[in-house]
Amino acid sequence: MGRITYLRFAFSLFLRDSITSFLHVVFSTFFAYGFLFGIFSLRTEKRPTDVSSIDLFLNSPYLVLSLCGLALIFMSIVRVMTRSGDNGIMMAVGGNRQGVILLQTVELWIIHGIGFLLSFILSVFIPIGKSELISPLDYITSFGSEAILIGGVSALVAYLYTLVDPYRSIRRGK
Repeated sequence: MGRITYLRFAFSLFLRDSITSFLHVVFSTFFAYGFLFGIFSLRTEKRPTDVSSIDLFLNSPYLVLSLCGLALIFMSIVRVMTRSGDNGIMMAVGGNRQGVILLQTVELWIIHGIGFLLSFILSVFIPIGKSELISPLDYITSFGSEAILIGGVSALVAYLYTLVDPYRSIRRGK
């Protein structure tokens, strides 16, 4: 069967909860596409924003970035919170904090990595802007920002959940 690694275990957790994982990937795709659009708009934006404009999303890349970033943060928090019972079991049987935090972070990177890949494919069919203005740096910046954002939030929330009594989180996770 092979050696169990954090990546392999995180992927098995991803497959175990296939319905919720699928929904997270779908919403992650949507918000990653918005995040990518926000970074593209931020880079190409040259004029000040009129808040009363009906084209607020087209004229305000900061709004798109903040809404999509907050949605990705919320998705990460919810996913880690639903794993509180698993965290309790891992901590109760002798798991270390770093391993639990790494496992949660890797699982979220898998979910949002698939979502970002699908948003990249979606941006080929529905371009985020004029094709002559699109830069590979938009994709790299968006992916890097999303990975840092997801990793930081998931690590912080997972760390806070490892501080809870393991048996209490097992009872709460039922």
